[in-house]
Amino acid sequence: MRASRPAPIAFPVTTNRSTRSKAPRVSRTLTSDLFDRIRLDILHGRLQPGSRLLFRDLRSTYGSGQSPLREALMRLASEQLVVLEDHKGFRVAPVSSEEAVDIAKSRCELEGLAVRMAIRNGDDQWESNIIARFHELSKRATYTAEGKLDPEWERRHDAFHQALYSGCELRSLIAFCQILAERAYRYRHLLLENVDRTRDHRGEHDAIQRAIVNRDADTGVALLQQHYMRTVETLVANWKDFA
Repeated sequence: MRASRPAPIAFPVTTNRSTRSKAPRVSRTLTSDLFDRIRLDILHGRLQPGSRLLFRDLRSTYGSGQSPLREALMRLASEQLVVLEDHKGFRVAPVSSEEAVDIAKSRCELEGLAVRMAIRNGDDQWESNIIARFHELSKRATYTAEGKLDPEWERRHDAFHQALYSGCELRSLIAFCQILAERAYRYRHLLLENVDRTRDHRGEHDAIQRAIVNRDADTGVALLQQHYMRTVETLVANWKDFA
């Protein structure tokens, strides 16, 4: 009798595995790109608060399929920039004076805590980063030649405020501060684009950074909180212009 032949060894097929592993990465890239684009359009008011987000319109505007769009919208809903309503679909999150006040007061408390911790724990690099971000911000005009809020000023403004509490060692606290900052972005954009054009932003930021770099926690936090509350109080006083 002939000896039976051993069964062939089944080697893993690497081609299909590689092909499969690439697909999710492409999907995540598409979703992340859509997330960023829609998010910016919401923050800058190009997608109006409360407006419906219809997939047929979004596919045309953003040149994407329905699945990546749905995933991007769900991510935006988790950040409270989009609302998912039963049997109605997605809408841009509405704005209200009550929410503006709530966000500002929450930022005052959380960022105040984070700044105090940063002052205790921050090193020379933390200090120099604040000074550098303020220098960048002070070199840029708030408005463009056309009178619009300058996107680069906004970017530098956010980087400056993040630098103030970046020395805080609690990552979750920093993450919450950044979420609130993003939710406040729409309101600040409404205010600066339409009303508050004579305010000395540079002077306010300079006083804040000087106090914090000098490790004067009480003065620094008080100035930061006044800065935020002045913004929201002006916004609420002029709310009829946005409603």
